Amino acid sequence: MKRRTLTALAALLLAVTVSLSGCELSLERLTNGGAVPAPSAEYTGIQDGFRYTKTTLTGQEQYLYDQLLAGLKDQAETIDGLYPDNDMIQKAIDAIDRDYPELFWFSGTGQIETTLLGERAMEAVYRPTYAMDAAQRAETQAKIDQWTADCLATIDTSASQYAQALGVYTYLIDHADYQDVGSNSIVNIMVGGAGLCGCYAKTMQYVLNQLGIQAAYITGQAKGQSHAWNLVWLDGTPCWVDPTWGDPVFAGGEESQGPAYAYFGLTTADLLRTHTIDGSIPVPECVSNDANYFYRSGLYFTSYHAGALTSAIQRAIAAGEGQCSVRYSDEAYSTACAQLFARGQLHSIFRQAAQAAGVGTVVPDSLWYSRDDTMGVLTFVIPS
Repeated sequence: MKRRTLTALAALLLAVTVSLSGCELSLERLTNGGAVPAPSAEYTGIQDGFRYTKTTLTGQEQYLYDQLLAGLKDQAETIDGLYPDNDMIQKAIDAIDRDYPELFWFSGTGQIETTLLGERAMEAVYRPTYAMDAAQRAETQAKIDQWTADCLATIDTSASQYAQALGVYTYLIDHADYQDVGSNSIVNIMVGGAGLCGCYAKTMQYVLNQLGIQAAYITGQAKGQSHAWNLVWLDGTPCWVDPTWGDPVFAGGEESQGPAYAYFGLTTADLLRTHTIDGSIPVPECVSNDANYFYRSGLYFTSYHAGALTSAIQRAIAAGEGQCSVRYSDEAYSTACAQLFARGQLHSIFRQAAQAAGVGTVVPDSLWYSRDDTMGVLTFVIPS
């Protein structure tokens, strides 16, 4: 009897201590000695559209993800009651930052504070850093909505997902400049008109999500520097899309008349020619060329034939396009370059293409072209 009385007294003292500290603990916490209990490993998460990185988390990490996300959406100053595992909290925050480009008011960073009782971690609190206040957020959202509406107005939503994504890719590149900015927020491009690779990738992800196209934000390295791009599912096929490398400003293509398509719809094997995936989250192996621009457009050649290139340039001239890009297999690329440049076939091909197109295009003495020797892509500027 005495032992039960002491136990009851201890519980009462704990409840009084909690009350005096201004906290309100659940029965579950009380039975856990006042500490936040570990989330269930069986937690399956709240469904909120396609959020790829979340699917790579454990049940416990998804629970923290949902707790943190609710606070970030409300722009809460503090998000408390978190299970005190700093690594899990940081992993959940990083996943949200990858999955939610629309949380542009959240900087992606914050402070994790842990309450200790002796050496035991009792609870964690997350204090997010916000890039703007509520009024600025509303004003910025209106501008983002307008940019999105303008982009979607150019997209045929009855077309294939491939065609829709290619339209977004083209619009984004035409309405963005590659410049050094302070963050990877979509605000930089959708409001400011310029940004880094992370801005391109998040903007692409954001707009594709509006179309119901599954897209994820992926990081790694390219040209020895940190880089970001997209993993996209088009008509059921996973592929890689890098809108930053598709921007001729980034690629140094001063004479380019449109996007570079060498980095739209890549397989993993082709991506790894130039990129390194950092492995921070697991990704599928992309093996199909069904969503590759050149395969899809009939502009991929496994051998060099002057007639095939003439037909491709003819179609571009007739359509009033500013350039024509083709891709050759590794075996055919060197042959194509030798015939076109070393042996001078390029001018005769352009003359034949212009004549066949029937638009009276005058072929100048100098023709502008670019070579992507890594991908086997040749891009020819159509004379105006």
